[in-house]
Amino acid sequence: MIKNIYFLLFASCFFLNFGCSEGKKNDIDQTKANLEEYIAKSENMIDLAATEFSVKPVQVLSNKPFDEKDAYNFTDQQTKYLSIDEFLTKVNKDFFLITEFGKPKTSVSISLNILDVNELLGLGDNAEKASYFLPQFKPSVLHFWDGTSAAADYKVNKNAEELEYNHFVLDAAKPIRSIDFDVEFKHHISTAYRLDSAKPKIKVGDEYIEMKSNADGEIKLSYPKSLAERLSEVQGFYKDGRALKKSGSSSYSISSAATVEWLKKTLPIYEQTIKLIDDQTLKTAQEVEAHLKSKLTAKPVQDVQMEFAKYYFSGPVNHLMVYIKEDKPQTVTKKVNVKLLKEIDVIGKEGYYVAFNGAKQLKGIVDVQGNWIINPIYDEIRAMGEEKFDVREGRIGTPRKLDAKNKKFIDLLP
Repeated sequence: MIKNIYFLLFASCFFLNFGCSEGKKNDIDQTKANLEEYIAKSENMIDLAATEFSVKPVQVLSNKPFDEKDAYNFTDQQTKYLSIDEFLTKVNKDFFLITEFGKPKTSVSISLNILDVNELLGLGDNAEKASYFLPQFKPSVLHFWDGTSAAADYKVNKNAEELEYNHFVLDAAKPIRSIDFDVEFKHHISTAYRLDSAKPKIKVGDEYIEMKSNADGEIKLSYPKSLAERLSEVQGFYKDGRALKKSGSSSYSISSAATVEWLKKTLPIYEQTIKLIDDQTLKTAQEVEAHLKSKLTAKPVQDVQMEFAKYYFSGPVNHLMVYIKEDKPQTVTKKVNVKLLKEIDVIGKEGYYVAFNGAKQLKGIVDVQGNWIINPIYDEIRAMGEEKFDVREGRIGTPRKLDAKNKKFIDLLP
């Protein structure tokens, strides 16, 4: 269904607030057309409200065939909102560094996806708001392969293509093994509520969320507009507790019951006004405005709209988990240690690393202290493990073995 079917009452702009230009005041044909459009929208609103304000029976399981043995109908990818400590544990465990050691500056990236992190923290998936919520990683301590450490002394380079949240250019004298970060982020506490046939309505603060219908993988919820921004996720589950795949959702809102009743009472006045225009009793836009002003009662001051949302799942939904965020996010600053990518870690244990010279844009090999073992004279060097490297000069690449003692590469036998 089209989002936000609720319309702005034309009359509040044109007829009640006298907001139209002088050039249209005598355009009685345009005035009539506007009245007819307003009447049509009002009738649609009344018809919609008659349906949505009525509570429908709740059915937990569908009568249609559903193959519970088909793994495609289920998912293990449901959103899991983490606490602050759980999020930091995940960063320490699952995030990793990719580094390119250079003299004098080393580039470092963290495996961080903005929207994935926002979802984990219960911040939502709005890309436009991501910059407001995303974690800011600020390097504090560098840990090197030779067992020493140093302050990162990191400052964002405004002129470089550097994204503060996951890419850094650091002054580092030696290859980096891990980095301590001060990570600052905004975190909403998300509370999970269960809805099912026994409990189709829950109270959140002073408001209610209600499951209006449940049939064959389609769920309808209603809740006040004030909760719309705080509803971060709806997840459906099968009777054995497995999460069902979600194929999409839609939402729309309608005015309060009081406003709909006002529409019902005032609609005949607008219909009568059309007749007065047709028989030329009202000949100008000014006369129409004056007539409506004398006949219409005041619209309810507070139009508390209700939001309606539909969610579509792959099978019959036994119960829902609805996640509601707190009103305001907490601003949190914590410390984490992010380690080098495991594959690079294995190469690093040999004690030799690919390094680049930023001025020459050429590469060589350094040891754990950052000393050049192979001077930066090559266009590309890629580590292969077991002290073997793919070395490219110009356009030709050759697998070679490192002879660190004599500071040279040895060609490998074919």
